Amino acid sequence: MRAAALLRSLWRNLAHRGRVEQELDDELRAYVALLAAEHERAGMTPDAARRAALVDTGGVTQVKEATRDARVGNALATGARELRYALRSLRRSPVFVVVAVVTLALGIGGATAVFTVVQRSLLRPLPAVAEPDRLVSVEGVQGTRGDLDVSYADYRDLRDRSTTLAGLAAYNGTSMAVEDTTGATTRAWVSYVSDDFFTVLGVRPAVGRLFHAAPDGAPGERDPVVVLGHDFWQRRYGGARSVIGATLRLDGHAFTVVGVAPRGFVGAMTLHPMELWIPLASDGRASPPLAAYGVDLEDRAMGLFRLIGRLAPGRRVEDARRELDATARWLAATHPTTNRGRTVRVLAGAGMTAEERAAVSRVPRLLAAAVALLLLIACGNVASLSLVRAAARRRELATRVALGASRAALVRQVVAEGVVVAMAAGALGIAIARALVSSATLVQTVAPLPPHSGQGTGLGIDAAVLAAALAATTLTAVLVSLLPAVQAFRTAPGAMLREGGGAVRRRSAGGQRALVVAQVGASLVLLSASAITFGAFQRVLDAHDAVDPRTLTDASLEVVASLPDTARRVAFYRAVLARATAEPAIAGAALTTTIPPFQWSGGATVFRRGEEPPPGTPAERMRELGLRVEAVELSPGFFDVMRIPLLRGRDFTARDDERSAPVAIVNRRLAAALWPGQDPIGQYLAWPAAAGAPRPPLRVVGVVADTRDLSLTSVPLAMYVPFLQHPGSNLGLVVRARGNAPVSASTLRRLVADVDPGVAVLGGRTLLDRLRAELAPQRTASAWVGVFGVIALLLAAIGLYGVVAQGVVQRTRELAVRAALGATPRGLLRLVLGDGLRLAAVGAVVGGLGALAAFRVLRSLFTGVAAADLRAAGVAATVLGLAMLAATYLPARRAARLDPARVLRSD
Repeated sequence: MRAAALLRSLWRNLAHRGRVEQELDDELRAYVALLAAEHERAGMTPDAARRAALVDTGGVTQVKEATRDARVGNALATGARELRYALRSLRRSPVFVVVAVVTLALGIGGATAVFTVVQRSLLRPLPAVAEPDRLVSVEGVQGTRGDLDVSYADYRDLRDRSTTLAGLAAYNGTSMAVEDTTGATTRAWVSYVSDDFFTVLGVRPAVGRLFHAAPDGAPGERDPVVVLGHDFWQRRYGGARSVIGATLRLDGHAFTVVGVAPRGFVGAMTLHPMELWIPLASDGRASPPLAAYGVDLEDRAMGLFRLIGRLAPGRRVEDARRELDATARWLAATHPTTNRGRTVRVLAGAGMTAEERAAVSRVPRLLAAAVALLLLIACGNVASLSLVRAAARRRELATRVALGASRAALVRQVVAEGVVVAMAAGALGIAIARALVSSATLVQTVAPLPPHSGQGTGLGIDAAVLAAALAATTLTAVLVSLLPAVQAFRTAPGAMLREGGGAVRRRSAGGQRALVVAQVGASLVLLSASAITFGAFQRVLDAHDAVDPRTLTDASLEVVASLPDTARRVAFYRAVLARATAEPAIAGAALTTTIPPFQWSGGATVFRRGEEPPPGTPAERMRELGLRVEAVELSPGFFDVMRIPLLRGRDFTARDDERSAPVAIVNRRLAAALWPGQDPIGQYLAWPAAAGAPRPPLRVVGVVADTRDLSLTSVPLAMYVPFLQHPGSNLGLVVRARGNAPVSASTLRRLVADVDPGVAVLGGRTLLDRLRAELAPQRTASAWVGVFGVIALLLAAIGLYGVVAQGVVQRTRELAVRAALGATPRGLLRLVLGDGLRLAAVGAVVGGLGALAAFRVLRSLFTGVAAADLRAAGVAATVLGLAMLAATYLPARRAARLDPARVLRSD
């Protein structure tokens, strides 16, 4: 009943406010009339009786205010009234409102956009899986090295002995040649997985079925079958259900299509999306493509698989860690030859390794810091504008205080105006954020999605992001309103009306100057960070200028499936080289497993001859004892095509084939690591085989210059061997154009088809295009930081201009007196310039300290940031100084052109 009465009273007070006020007036008039009648009966005159009645009531206005304060909903009515006052006041300052709203919206929109993309792209769980928060990743650990693959035999023991996991699956992936029923060949990422892979992830098929997991860990799939990714199914087959039962050839081996994965499913690794899935075992043996490479599922030395598990109901990650660690110790004791010193670690979540998550999060952290600085600068700039506006309203506010307005009411009004501005900026900022998160460029910048991921952008502003925008808006409202509200609260009406507001305006200038200093400093930090990161990424490209990446084109040749015979493969390679070198547009051609800076070749563990471990040593143990190098197979002439200098010895020749003694060429860094202070030519290095027949030692016949990979500071240890002595791999063809125009992919396909039309040619991009594509996220991120820096620079220039211009207005009489006493226009110009540039200098010092801190942070986030990058910070400081000079010069020129007679006469 009481609640109903309160609601009725609230509705009456708000919906019928005029009637309620009329009733209050009538009641007060009647009450005053009754008191006056009593005083008249006591012998007073009517006028005296009325005055006495008004005194007895305590003042009609005061009674009305007290009555209103006691009403239900008075706070809402007061707030609405103050909101109307705020809107009316802001309507008289349209320029301030537009500048403030747009300035804050840029900061709020940028912050919300980055938060959205990071939250929804980088941190979102694996798509199309059930209960992703219950998934865990299991990685092998050997000594100090983590993130190692696990052998199938070890996986089987870890799975069978686990009670804390509802399931544990093994998987990995590789690129395979895919030939469909039409005979068309392409290349796709294929994941080989254990039979329970889809069960562990909780994935349901879109069409057909997925793999079967037989009870008791027995092999479930006896025939070679394949599951298609949804995107691959749509792209290659148009979504036709008739594909079920069709046959695909993967690296020449036949597989039957049994199902299609659901939309958006990319496998177990977000950054390595798969397009097809095959069982890693068929009829108890390794799948045919794996068996072709000599994979033995029972060999515990073959660590080939990653593991993903699902926690059992009621179990925690800590439980799985303890149990799997105990199982790993049991394996080490039971199989000491292969498992000594080896354990596992369990990580919460799936989709990325800890190292990948740390690497991918670098760009978002950089952008988040830049956006935070930009938002603070925007808030500072609007607060400075608000100070100027509040200073111009001093007389108005002082008059209101003198007429009886409470100081709290003034503070509430100023805060209400700030809240209105911030809320309008928040609404516009969310609109800006929506536009930004729908941009594929921004999504790829912050959290790059690999090609064919099937995820698209798929982002939208959700409740969490709206909460973040609201928090940013509220913080902005507080920051924007705080200083003007404090100054309104401290307004002294007597001093204001007596001094005309000049003294108060001078006192308000201190806060504005501090804000400008902070803005200039933050702008310098942003500009320096942008210059440093962009310079570091640009030098990655510049490091390969000697190679001239514009004229290099490469493409991979799929010969393992189409030419399984080694002799035919070698003959094909020789014919392709001969055909390429005869092409008029090609200046040079070579075959290779990889080209710098893309180190995708197979790794190898090497030793000086005589220091290699005995045969049968596990591969992981050999890695601990030897040097891990990049083993690149190539043809003669590769170094000439790539313009890699030959420092000592000779290049490979056509005589370095399977009938001659094994030879190798090493880069300078590997030569220094194996034979420091010695001549490497004629030395022998051992390259032990983990399994199979032992390899003979390789005689070093040459030393070439070092090459860099995509990380500017990373120089790999590299060993080059002639492909004729190791003809088992798919090689790529790299050609250099004779002129400035690169060789087209169609030309490469044509000349390969002239030799053998059954060999697929994949790729065909220039080295420069590949470099730009690989570095696009980092380069775009640095460009975004640069955009933020330019916006911050403009905001700081506006802030400095406002402070100096206001100072000129406040000192107009002083400057006029100086001019009347003989000060020259140049002297007045120097005076005002000095004042503004001193502010800029203090801000530059603060920003310089911040830039040094940012430099240390950037070095920890990105390789390639070196001490030389401080020159970039110097360039940023120069740009900032010029902008600050321009912002100060405009009001200084106005001061120099003052007419002292006119100013003093009008004053």
